[in-house]
Amino acid sequence: MSIEIFRIDENGAGWVPLSEATTSETLDIELGIITNQVTMHCFKCHVVIPRGNVCVNHKNVKGGIYFD
Repeated sequence: MSIEIFRIDENGAGWVPLSEATTSETLDIELGIITNQVTMHCFKCHVVIPRGNVCVNHKNVKGGIYFD
């Protein structure tokens, strides 16, 4: 299992391994965690969820989670 981040830049958008995160992306993640400014989102429809990896509408869908 690997952790990925979703990157949007001049080259497009897509998931990349956390190990390839830029210094700025890593700092944003760390600051978000430290200050509790991170929210979890359903990986399918992107609504904010309190925990888990999907919302109640997608409880039978397998996949990952993402943080904002």
